[in-house]
Amino acid sequence: MHGFATNSRATLDVPSHFHPQLAPTPSLISNLPALANPVQAMVTPTPKELQFQKKLTGDTGSLLTKLKDLHEELKAIDQESVAPNSLKSVSMQLIDPSIVNHKDKGVRIYAACCVADMLRLCAPQAPYNNNQLKTIFELFVNELRNITKPTSPYFGMYHYLLESLSAVKSIVLITDIKNPGGLMVSLFRNIFDDIRPQQAKNVQICMSELLQHIIDEANHLPQEIIDMILAQFLHKQKFDNPAAYRLACDLGNNCADKLQRYVFQYFSDIISTAGKSELSSKEMADFKTVHQLVIELNKAAPALLLNVVPQLEEELKVSDITIRTLATKSLGEMFAETTSQLTTQYESTWKAWLQRRNDKAPQVRIVWIESLVKLIKAHGNLAKELSEGLAEKLVDPDEKVRAAACKMIGEFDYETSLHHIQKNTLIQVGHRCRDKKKMVSKEAIHALSVLYNQAYPEIEVGTQASISHFAWMPSAILHAVYVNDNEISSYVDNAVFTTLFPPQGDAESRVQRLVFTYSALDDKGRTGFLSVLRRSVDARYYMTAFLQLLKTKEDSASEEYEKKLGSVIKILSDRLPDPLKSSPLLHKYTQLHDAKFFKSISDCMDSRLSLKEIKKAGKETLTRIENANPQISEVFSILIQRISLTLVNSEVLTELIKKIGEDEEHRVTSGELLRSISLIFPAIFKDHLVEITSLLRDPEFAGASDSLYTLAEFAKQFPKSIPADTRAKETLRTFLESGVVVQARHATIVLASIPNNDKMCKEIADFIVERLDIASTGLLKDLAILSQLALYSPQVFEGVSSSVISFIIKKLLMTNTLEQETMFEPTEDWIEKQDLDEYTLSKIMGLKVLVNRAIVLHESDPASAPDAVRPVFKLLWTIINNDGELAELKNTNAVLKSHLRLNAARLLIKLTRNRPMYEKMVSVAEYSHLALVIQDPVFRVRQGLAGRIMKYLRAKELHIRYLAVLILASHEPEIEWRSQIRGFLIQQSKAQDHENKLMLNEITLARVIHLLANHPDFILKSGPTHSVDDLNLAARYIEFYLETMSNSENVSLIYYIASLLKTVRFANVHEHTQNLYVLSDLAQYMIQERSRSHNWTLTSYPGQVKLPRELFVPLGQGELPEVSTKNCLPAEWVRAREHKTDRKSRVTEDRKFGQATKRRSRSLSPSEVDAEDGAEAEKGLTSSSRVKRAKSSKAQRVPEEPTRRMASRVAKSKRAVYKDVGTSEEESDGMESDLDAL
Repeated sequence: MHGFATNSRATLDVPSHFHPQLAPTPSLISNLPALANPVQAMVTPTPKELQFQKKLTGDTGSLLTKLKDLHEELKAIDQESVAPNSLKSVSMQLIDPSIVNHKDKGVRIYAACCVADMLRLCAPQAPYNNNQLKTIFELFVNELRNITKPTSPYFGMYHYLLESLSAVKSIVLITDIKNPGGLMVSLFRNIFDDIRPQQAKNVQICMSELLQHIIDEANHLPQEIIDMILAQFLHKQKFDNPAAYRLACDLGNNCADKLQRYVFQYFSDIISTAGKSELSSKEMADFKTVHQLVIELNKAAPALLLNVVPQLEEELKVSDITIRTLATKSLGEMFAETTSQLTTQYESTWKAWLQRRNDKAPQVRIVWIESLVKLIKAHGNLAKELSEGLAEKLVDPDEKVRAAACKMIGEFDYETSLHHIQKNTLIQVGHRCRDKKKMVSKEAIHALSVLYNQAYPEIEVGTQASISHFAWMPSAILHAVYVNDNEISSYVDNAVFTTLFPPQGDAESRVQRLVFTYSALDDKGRTGFLSVLRRSVDARYYMTAFLQLLKTKEDSASEEYEKKLGSVIKILSDRLPDPLKSSPLLHKYTQLHDAKFFKSISDCMDSRLSLKEIKKAGKETLTRIENANPQISEVFSILIQRISLTLVNSEVLTELIKKIGEDEEHRVTSGELLRSISLIFPAIFKDHLVEITSLLRDPEFAGASDSLYTLAEFAKQFPKSIPADTRAKETLRTFLESGVVVQARHATIVLASIPNNDKMCKEIADFIVERLDIASTGLLKDLAILSQLALYSPQVFEGVSSSVISFIIKKLLMTNTLEQETMFEPTEDWIEKQDLDEYTLSKIMGLKVLVNRAIVLHESDPASAPDAVRPVFKLLWTIINNDGELAELKNTNAVLKSHLRLNAARLLIKLTRNRPMYEKMVSVAEYSHLALVIQDPVFRVRQGLAGRIMKYLRAKELHIRYLAVLILASHEPEIEWRSQIRGFLIQQSKAQDHENKLMLNEITLARVIHLLANHPDFILKSGPTHSVDDLNLAARYIEFYLETMSNSENVSLIYYIASLLKTVRFANVHEHTQNLYVLSDLAQYMIQERSRSHNWTLTSYPGQVKLPRELFVPLGQGELPEVSTKNCLPAEWVRAREHKTDRKSRVTEDRKFGQATKRRSRSLSPSEVDAEDGAEAEKGLTSSSRVKRAKSSKAQRVPEEPTRRMASRVAKSKRAVYKDVGTSEEESDGMESDLDAL
């Protein structure tokens, strides 16, 4: 039999703040009698006889009185001072069934307390046998249940019993009973069920100690008890009964040595079973619960898991994905505990867990990633290793893994991301903003915007570490707009309007953040930011049209009205992430619309309202729509966000204008921002015109240029709203004399736009014409003023046009000064525009004056415009054909010629932009001349023309035939620029999918082949056939077209067009038709080759295609059979191509095999993922490839193929090939007489 405590005074420490009824028990906290001296203390006291001699019988009242008397005597007796024999009789009476099973509660509890005292006094030998002890502990277990009843009159006695059993440890006798499991289980169950947080602390302590004593002394614990203890750690139980959870924690920590083997066996049985066979859904649910239990045990009682952690390590290696996932998740959470030392205690487990980042199952890798946030926060010493692993997952082959990695990075706080996440990892998140998969882009954009928002306060105050780590993030987010995808654009918009520039705080702080963030954007970032604003303006425009149509719905119900409404809805929905879903929802909204909706939505777009009022209007709108139809709210949440003037409104403009005048540090950025806003959204400045004009009167006002630009943009759209008082006009006129060129230009636009201001404009024009002179120091400014008068006051300009045009052509363009001849080094062929001298800039400005007049004539006098502008066209063609040379003495320096070539080419396409009449004036031969400028020897010329063509094509303002010109950039030696052009062409190809079926991109192949057939590099030099080098050069052009324009859906059509070229000849009989057939066969061969490599199916195209009539005419019946059946490709080239293709296929197969063997051990590299994600399809460049080139006269070229000749080709050779057959040498020599006609 177990011994138990023989000195209660030494084992019990009762807190003094327990329940009011629980006064300290004298018998348990008795004081020893005062000793007269130490000798007296050593004398053994004479044992006392128990005085109680009554029989425990009688009615309930009598029996209860006797038991109370007995209890009072027993509790007052010390263990050492009682005569054990005197206790025998009463101890047997106390366990008589008539008392133990008495129906009265008082009798039972007093009897139980007396028995507990008997056990205390008789220690270490209990005066009962096994059966009697079983009866006693059944009584104890039953009576202890009443500890939950503090209002009971016997509550003090229930507590006394609990306290006695715990303090004296007499509870351990329960383990000596034969088959004690049932009683032990009942006791444990009762205590876990009965313990409550509101109970007195000492009651909870006694319960805990009671169970601990049993666990410590028991030779074996029933499984039910283990289950019971572990169940308290489950999430639901933990919060349902926190006191039971704390009790389980105490048992786990204080009895860890005893419980470890039971816990190990518990988990071992379950885990081993799971690893042997497939689990049912219920078994799997239980299995997940077990792992959650392990996590909770690690938090509360980690010592219990001594042998469990290695079991989890084994789970990491099993083939079942679900088990590996659970093990990875569980260990991740366990390692992440702040106080955890598992990474050092179980080093092999830690290493095995780290390897799960390369698990073959994406879900395992995702779970691994999700563990990192808490882990890095809790254990900064592990951050470097974990951050590197996280960086790898950002380029994982699986998009869900990449998305999870981005999402987790967004969950780091500022301090953690600054100190523990490497900058290269964050930069990789920036690349993922443009990921091919939308879910990845969404998470990456959100992550960076959140991190930047957290870091902004430190960035604003100039903390260098924060600036380096976070300031670039808005640029990376805004680069995503170049993906040109509606869904990704909506993610960018959301980041801009909610996180990068939160709609909160006063106007001053918002403007400060706007300017500060904008100043840190790179060029692409600023363009992306302006595209967000432009998208917002477009949304407001079409939403206004939508509301106006709905306002007149009842009065205009007709077929025409429905057509207009459908058109506006289509435009709105085409700009949303899912147009097909959005369109019907917008139609549904028309049934909900009412005057209240009209008011609230209109308020969102009212720039005069405060931020608070705009936000309130947006919230009210969305709440009403949500209540009416939740599906519609999904669409309107995007629309309301876009149209709401939370970022730029009247409050912001007032502060921005003030900042230009007062903040020297950010004056330039504020001015640029003001100019950009005025260009995109001039109407918003209507209430600020007087304010801006008054600032311009101050000669010291530093923001004059920006303010004039703003006024000019507003004047273009709303000329009638410009202040027209005399004082305002005179203020503007002073800039024509004393201002710089850009100020004079913008002031002229404003003055010329003011209604009924021709008199002042005429005075200005007459004054300038009188002083036009080559030697004039203000020549450039005078020409800039005239260029704007030609556009905005054409009647005034026509009065002086003859004098101006004569001066520009004869005195400015066709002559050069001696100084200008020798200004630049002979080896220089390019200098940036801002570094050019004023005379050179004057020549360029002179061209713009002529072109501006031609533009106005197209609108004002279309009948006479062709004859009037034909000499302008001839002048521009002469510049291109003569390599930029116009002077009779041929003494123009190379720098000026390069600028003249570029400007002539750009002005030509400007003239034809959205002007069909002028477009028809460009002949096929002239178009071909212009196309070759994209292969100009000077990079900036090539770049300038291609950039302008892409700009106009993107805006659908230029004839589609100019798309073929961009294909000639396939040999562009500047790799970065070629990538941008390639990205644009891919975007253009995708954009056609949502438009009509005009086959514009496919027909481009015919135009490309026409250009190549007459290209200087494809002329037969000798022999009847083209050389292999010639065909390889031409093949690269066709490859470039197929890379950017072909896909599995249109490849059959492209092949049909290529074959159709062998049924026609060139419309111009002087062009090289034989080259056409060679290139047709070449294109067909390469289309077949590409189809095989991409597993595309080539089918017969069922439709009909009309080739451009200005380029091709059908062959005669006699010619057709011979041409269509003849193969024009040299056998030598075909053999070389097949050999190259076979070798490439073998290399590809070897690479695939090598990747397959390595796939389990590594993730894709960043470059591989970028290639997979189609990074080159984006308009911009990645940060890693963006290289700042030093200014030089010639851009550095990267040679591609040793046989490429066009880079060294001169303008003379171009003219020899492309000379218009309709133009004689005499006509060319008569150029000056034609110019006189101007």
